[in-house]
Amino acid sequence: MSATFGLRIPPCRSAGEVAEFVARAEDGGFDIAWLPDSQFLWRDVWATLALAARETSRIKLGTCVTNVETRHASVTASAAATLDELAPGRVILGVGTGDSSIKTLGLRPTRIDRLRDQLEILRALIAGEAVSFDGRRMRLDAPAENPVPIYLAANAPRALGLAGELCDGAIFLSGFRPELVATTVERLALGAARAHRDLDAFDVCVGTICHVTDDLGEAASIVRPYVVAMAQTGGREALRAIGVDIDPPEVIAGIYPDMSHAKDWDEASAAAREWVDDDTALRFADAYCLVGSVTDCVERLRAAADAGATSFYVRHVSSYTLPDAVLAAYARDVIPRFRT
Repeated sequence: MSATFGLRIPPCRSAGEVAEFVARAEDGGFDIAWLPDSQFLWRDVWATLALAARETSRIKLGTCVTNVETRHASVTASAAATLDELAPGRVILGVGTGDSSIKTLGLRPTRIDRLRDQLEILRALIAGEAVSFDGRRMRLDAPAENPVPIYLAANAPRALGLAGELCDGAIFLSGFRPELVATTVERLALGAARAHRDLDAFDVCVGTICHVTDDLGEAASIVRPYVVAMAQTGGREALRAIGVDIDPPEVIAGIYPDMSHAKDWDEASAAAREWVDDDTALRFADAYCLVGSVTDCVERLRAAADAGATSFYVRHVSSYTLPDAVLAAYARDVIPRFRT
């Protein structure tokens, strides 16, 4: 079965260690190394990707995701073009509205209209075109020599439509069930149709929390904080659609920096138990996560691919450890069985 696998690798150790881990992911059969961008949580994403470029030869290197608020579009375009010099044809620019990098500064996520403008600026500059800034026409002195695909992290219908209209791929966390994947593909196709495009060359990338286990209690404990985080960040309607109706406060006292990036995951899971019991957590996991045995994971990956997914964004729960267990399980068992 044809689909690509990308691994989320947080730059939570020295840039050299993370670059070496990217090389391990390449050896393990992953097609993309996705590194997130958040200045208070991790090392700088572009410096780390540059080192990873030197340690690898095949795996694609992507941001998942950067934003257009803490980094000006022209700065990001220059960084992507420079990385393309180090890893020709292997760069993916993943962009989003901003999460921990934005909220920790008291800023608001990027609105859709502004995001549209910034995506157009990024694409033009990376391609070597001139863009007007306050009346002055400017272009990069060293644009990318190879096409740099732009992916948008999108979940809501308008954002998915924008991705289909302007981008080369979309990374979404809006559900792993086949019917949820199919709905997302429909929304991407609507956006593509507005621009007289189709999705033939478009990467429909399903992102999900992954953990291989036969222990349902462990599975519930792992995903519980994400249920609360989704309710806190505008996902209550989506949760109600799967029978989950909770009303947690906007901030959970004692959890740093927030529920979805908690430094102490066990502490966050214990705190989340006030709103999320095991049955609720497992209902969420069934809809949004990939947690279970190797056989379960492979079957669900195949079902998502049949529903329209063309790649998978695989991530573990922690933001402060490298995904050793996920890499080992997917390299040894999941990816080979999926592909055969």
